[in-house]
Amino acid sequence: MQNLDSTKELTYEQQHELYNQQIADNKQISSAMAYLLMDLCEEGDNDANNIQELESFNSPKVPSISIYDYICRILKQAQCSQECLIMGLILIDKLSQKWGRIIVKSINVHRLYVVSVMLSAKFYDDRFFQNSYYAKVAGISHEEFNHLERVLVFLLDFKLIIDPLLFFTYRQRIITNYFDNPE
Repeated sequence: MQNLDSTKELTYEQQHELYNQQIADNKQISSAMAYLLMDLCEEGDNDANNIQELESFNSPKVPSISIYDYICRILKQAQCSQECLIMGLILIDKLSQKWGRIIVKSINVHRLYVVSVMLSAKFYDDRFFQNSYYAKVAGISHEEFNHLERVLVFLLDFKLIIDPLLFFTYRQRIITNYFDNPE
């Protein structure tokens, strides 16, 4: 991801400060994530090569719902934490690193992101829902959601653990790059 993939060592004091820093509200984090994902889509859409293993995430056509509205819908209806929005991005970044390029495109961003966020919620949040409910939130069938979740877990080689330092680094860079000046 642009300017988000490298980490540096932080002191315990810096980690504590990051941990206690609050993201203002759901609208702010939704907006930041939407800008970031749109930037990634713009870059990914310019890459004519498709990755066969990710074709399951392609929609028949680009969804009419904006990524911002989709993220707001995820937060409201799935009741996942804001942290899961960032962790979903980290999971997508792990896939990008696997293929050495941006994998997010306008045709797959909605499905790829919602499954990544829901997987993060199931792995990290104390409270989560069944896949049938997440499928309704995503606007896809239960069977398709199950399939996409299975594909994602296998593509990630079942490596869903996210180092806290990596999480805080992503969060700080998102705050720095997309909260103050999202343009």
